[in-house]
Amino acid sequence: MSSKAEQLLSNPAPGSAIEAARKFGVDLTLLIERLRLSPEERVRDLQKSMISLSEIRGTGRKAGKQVAK
Repeated sequence: MSSKAEQLLSNPAPGSAIEAARKFGVDLTLLIERLRLSPEERVRDLQKSMISLSEIRGTGRKAGKQVAK
């Protein structure tokens, strides 16, 4: 990410939409961290998250079937 974009997110201008988001509770540091990753790294992280979610759902379904027996 360019230093200008990081600067804008780190120190938003008064009255800007970025400042409003920060005041609303949006964690801009997380956005900065994600934007530092390459698109390939972001896709890889998303794929890992999807696999984890699928595994969690599968575990929940198995537990639900065992309770129903």
